[in-house]
Amino acid sequence: MDTVFGVSYDGGVVLATDQVNARSILMYQQNLDKIAELSSHSAMGVSGPNCDLVAFSEYISKNLALYELSNDGTKLSTHAQANFCRGELAKALRKGPFQVNVILGGYDEKTPTGGSLYVMDYLGSCTKAKYGAQGYASNFCLSI
Repeated sequence: MDTVFGVSYDGGVVLATDQVNARSILMYQQNLDKIAELSSHSAMGVSGPNCDLVAFSEYISKNLALYELSNDGTKLSTHAQANFCRGELAKALRKGPFQVNVILGGYDEKTPTGGSLYVMDYLGSCTKAKYGAQGYASNFCLSI
C-alpha cells in the first residue's frame, strides 16, 4: 500500500518507500518507483494514486531541472525546492488537485546540520521535520 518514510540526521537524509501499486485487494504492480530525484542533492518520496504520483513527481522534477538550465546552473536549496513543491500543490488545489502526500529531503552545505526534511500533504501544507511518515503505515510508525 502507500507508505513513505523520511529521517534527517546530521549530515544527510534517508528516504524510503514501498514499491507496490495496489487498490483494495488488487495488486497492479510491485516495482513502482515512488522516489523522484530532484537534483544531485535532493529527492522526494510521494504517496498517492498512481496517476497523480507519476504526474506530480515528473512535473516537479522537470520544472526544477528547467529552472537550473534557465538560470546558468543555479541550483535551488532544499528549502526553495520544498517551497516550490508546496506552491504547486496549493495552486493545483484550486484547479484539479493532486492527491499526493510528499516527503522532500536533501543535503545543503550551507545549513549547519546539512540534511533537511520537509513533509507536505495534498492540501499544500509544508513543515520542516526531523522525521516523517505518509501513507497507511504512518499511524503505526509515528506512534513509536
